[in-house]
Amino acid sequence: MNAEAPDFAEYHARFERLPNGAKAGLRRAVEPDDLRDTPGLYRLFPGSKPSRQEVQLAFFLPWCPELGTRTSFMSLCADSVSEERIMQIARANLPDDLIALRRLVMQLHPAVGWLDLAPLLWFWGKKKKGSSKRRLVEGYYIALHKLDQGDK
Repeated sequence: MNAEAPDFAEYHARFERLPNGAKAGLRRAVEPDDLRDTPGLYRLFPGSKPSRQEVQLAFFLPWCPELGTRTSFMSLCADSVSEERIMQIARANLPDDLIALRRLVMQLHPAVGWLDLAPLLWFWGKKKKGSSKRRLVEGYYIALHKLDQGDK
């Protein structure tokens, strides 16, 4: 784990150890801030007040049962998500962008690998590391081009 990003695999392992009721509470949240009223969030991040980034991760964790998968998130999107939908997510403001992105992840569930998605979520909304929305759009078009060329 470096100073900027946490150990995403550890967050996934913590989520897997949560009781079913705590997992269900995280799954039922309609928007990220709803999680702040959910016991599962505080069980996932014991002994601390979860940061905005940790809340964002918790909002998506229930929809990423696999730690890693063979197909990247961007390739999954290029294969089954329209260009318009990706652009809609990129243009939306918080929290609507995260809600739309989570719906996309729910559509692709269970094929989304946590370790592929978590870094995108961690830096979502941060200007310092470059726009995650821009990385989403660029990654989508690169994967779409590879798909058009016959690569997977």
